Amino acid sequence: MNNINYIEVKEVSSTNDHLKKIAVEEELPEGFIVVTKNQTNGKGQNGNYWESEPGKNLTFSILLRPKYIDAQNMFLISKAVSIGIIDYLNSLEKCFKIKWPNDIYYCNKKLGGILIENQLIGNKVNYSVVGIGINVNQEVFTSNAPNPISLKKIFKKDFNNFTLLEGIVKQITIWYEILSDGWFEKINDAYSSHIFWDKGFHDFKANNNQFVAKIVSVDTDGKLTLKTTNGKYSSFYFKEVEFIIP
Repeated sequence: MNNINYIEVKEVSSTNDHLKKIAVEEELPEGFIVVTKNQTNGKGQNGNYWESEPGKNLTFSILLRPKYIDAQNMFLISKAVSIGIIDYLNSLEKCFKIKWPNDIYYCNKKLGGILIENQLIGNKVNYSVVGIGINVNQEVFTSNAPNPISLKKIFKKDFNNFTLLEGIVKQITIWYEILSDGWFEKINDAYSSHIFWDKGFHDFKANNNQFVAKIVSVDTDGKLTLKTTNGKYSSFYFKEVEFIIP
């Protein structure tokens, strides 16, 4: 993954879907990327819609072939990708965090998201299609998303999407190689150091009940463990708990 091997399509419904279609038709090298200026039906976790103004943002998908990753540990792929994105963004300014499970935040606002679709053979990951969306030069958001932000709104200037693509992919590659070498503890430690709400107690909601807790850990299967103010521990998978952001 030393060189960026990519195709750019003018418009596509979903870069993940487009990359999966190509992968079925031909043998693609690891690190192959599909990038588009206009993603008309971008997807988030559990089918959520991802808004992106044509030509304004960075929307791409990358093919990974993670060797020796069991299905029970495949959230490590998400961790490595997230750390890579955060490393690059924090070279611009030190306020970017990973909001569990798959969002990129600037302070209390959402800058981007990650959607990883894994194909399994038995209990091993055969390949992963990693979709990434970063709000870059968009200034007006029309969806009902509560807290979007873009790099332009943060830094008050335009950014070059390809420069961002190069920088982000370079950092993802570094952390993906650490993952491939089996340094799972290093991945977990780095993820924990960059997680949104990593310090203190905050408001959460689960089963229609709001409570105050702090983040304890995120397991390699993606399970989030919280500790309430009265010392009770609870664990949650995706969509089982909500962050109540002011």
